[in-house]
Amino acid sequence: MSKELLVHTEDVQVLHGFDSVESAQEYLMSDLFNQDVVTSLRPYLKGEPDVKIYRVV
Repeated sequence: MSKELLVHTEDVQVLHGFDSVESAQEYLMSDLFNQDVVTSLRPYLKGEPDVKIYRVV
């Protein structure tokens, strides 16, 4: 539903908006996320991505 890229000197954050927690979890398992997004951001990562899912109520 939405996506924002936040670039800081100490880290990079990508904020995605989904219609459900399940949709977010599916995205995290997808080739798009794992092969495109993570690969593209690899130069900015110091290790494995720290991924968190938040549910807004």
